Amino acid sequence: CSTLASALAKQGNKIALLDLNKSSAEAVADKINKSGGDAIGVGANVLEKESLIAAKKEVNEAFGGCDILINGAGGNHPLGTTSN
Repeated sequence: CSTLASALAKQGNKIALLDLNKSSAEAVADKINKSGGDAIGVGANVLEKESLIAAKKEVNEAFGGCDILINGAGGNHPLGTTSN
């Protein structure tokens, strides 16, 4: 997802990267910012609704609404579900 995020940032998009490991998201955001983009890293657990609500608030405060959402979380993991 970091390559896609970097490419979208080069096109002028603001990028919010969510990761269970916040420092990983921040590392990618720092790389994007150093290249002239506008990005933030946010810690979030996609299996916990409250975590996603907090992440949404952080993204909205930084950038406003979300126009594009790309979900790379879960992969083929059995717990990576969207039923709830």
